[in-house]
Amino acid sequence: MTRRKRSKQNPRKDPAKTRLWVSPFSEKGSLLNAQDEQITQVILTFAQPVLVGLPNGCSKAQFAGVMRTVLTVWNAVVKDAQDGGNQHETAVLNTIASASKEVQLMVKRLIKRKKTKFATEQRLIGQHWVHEQGGEVLFGCEEKQATTSTFKAK
Repeated sequence: MTRRKRSKQNPRKDPAKTRLWVSPFSEKGSLLNAQDEQITQVILTFAQPVLVGLPNGCSKAQFAGVMRTVLTVWNAVVKDAQDGGNQHETAVLNTIASASKEVQLMVKRLIKRKKTKFATEQRLIGQHWVHEQGGEVLFGCEEKQATTSTFKAK
């Protein structure tokens, strides 16, 4: 998933040099259905500005941590859109209030990106997984039914 090489001209803006890998298998080992493969691609596209900033050769654990943050932001914005409020976004921002400025900025940018470039995509993400295979890190996720709550805001 995260094997990347950056161009020397503009290392942060070369999406052609970023290879994102989708796991063809679900968490349970069965093949992904087309719907889950599609939402996985959408999430990777959404996360790309963050993923491009990861160091070459980042570990599976580093990648998994970044994707947990990406999915938390995604689901918070979707839930707020469904509920007509901002309590989930506020809860995410309160959670990272003591984090580094870099992390806070990343999360705020992801929130803005979700609301502007991915506003029409209102599917919640349920299960997700990160696998290693042949030295590559693979990512996949499944859509969650929107009828159940994924967050309990304080």
